[in-house]
Amino acid sequence: MKSAEQKEHEWKLKRCGKITASVLPDLMTTGRAKDELFGAKALAVMYITRYERRTKTLREQQSNKNFDWGHDNEPLAVEWVRSQLPFSTIKSCTTDFDEIVFNKPFEGFGDSPDFYVYDPSGNITSIGEIKCPIGQAKIEELRFLKEITEKTEYYWQFLGHFVGRPDVDTLYYVIYDGYQNDGRIIEMKRADHEANIQKLTDRIKLVHEVIEVSVKQEQEFKDCIFIARMIVEKKAEIEGLKPKTKGNVPIQNQIKRLKKQIRKLYTNKSV
Repeated sequence: MKSAEQKEHEWKLKRCGKITASVLPDLMTTGRAKDELFGAKALAVMYITRYERRTKTLREQQSNKNFDWGHDNEPLAVEWVRSQLPFSTIKSCTTDFDEIVFNKPFEGFGDSPDFYVYDPSGNITSIGEIKCPIGQAKIEELRFLKEITEKTEYYWQFLGHFVGRPDVDTLYYVIYDGYQNDGRIIEMKRADHEANIQKLTDRIKLVHEVIEVSVKQEQEFKDCIFIARMIVEKKAEIEGLKPKTKGNVPIQNQIKRLKKQIRKLYTNKSV
């Protein structure tokens, strides 16, 4: 049985150089000018991700009161959720598996929800995100929150969990009051946010390729956007062809050509 420290270290190694759901609210920001694709917060995320990819070094994790409070209260919050959903099986994605859950739906992105909800047949029916505000004012501010919208704090992080598990249609946003061992559960349905989930997926894939091109060509992000978009398009074409590859030599050759074109794009600065 792995220790909690070993599991966390291995989890951090898996996250190294990847875009994760926790940074998505910042990654979705754009600049003030009309043609500025990335805002200052998005660029900060991209810089630290590029650093990890370039150096293979984990980013420095700075602890603070909010982080420590959430870390200490999350196990209590999971137990509280169990008390609220007695007919479902709740598993913590941190403590109830041999490894901390880290879903990788596609290249460059990874996600760790806080818990899974299972039906009696053992199927995952919902994913959960827990927030444990340290400030009582924040707890009270969220007391009457009934609906999760694009204006809701952490909205894009929530959608990141749907991106990480395309097979799950429900998310539970848990607001846990660690002072009272009480909380609220707000339900979110994938079907109500399909357009933004696709928008987020497209953004993640583009940013991943912008960072990748920047690392390989040693260029600024702004100089990598055009090539990154071409790579995203060609990779999407490959994904569309994959179901047709069995026994189809022309399709297999077409995929090989596309992959060769992508390799050239990664290294050709003059495109």
